[in-house]
Amino acid sequence: MPEPGAFASAKLFRDKVVMPFMNKLKMLIKNLTIQCVRLKEEILQLRKEKKRLSDDVEFYKGKIKDMSDMTELLQEKADDLERVKRYAGVEQIDTIVRKVKEQERTE
Repeated sequence: MPEPGAFASAKLFRDKVVMPFMNKLKMLIKNLTIQCVRLKEEILQLRKEKKRLSDDVEFYKGKIKDMSDMTELLQEKADDLERVKRYAGVEQIDTIVRKVKEQERTE
């Protein structure tokens, strides 16, 4: 803030320099307060969103684990079927599968 001139009265200095400066300062504080409130609300929303996304990630991690276990089980079954095919012969297994499917359709 500038120093008052030698011939400036206190009232004139107050009206021309101090009050405009104080008004600018008040507006700055008001705008910063509004911005702080908005940022606080945004932070709360982002925290809620982060929590929801974290919960979703945990849910999908469980799903992936279940699917991985299921894939492993199905791979074991496929390996067993290949063993049976090698032992009994592909044609015989195909014939058995075809007959069972026909039986299921008729039922």
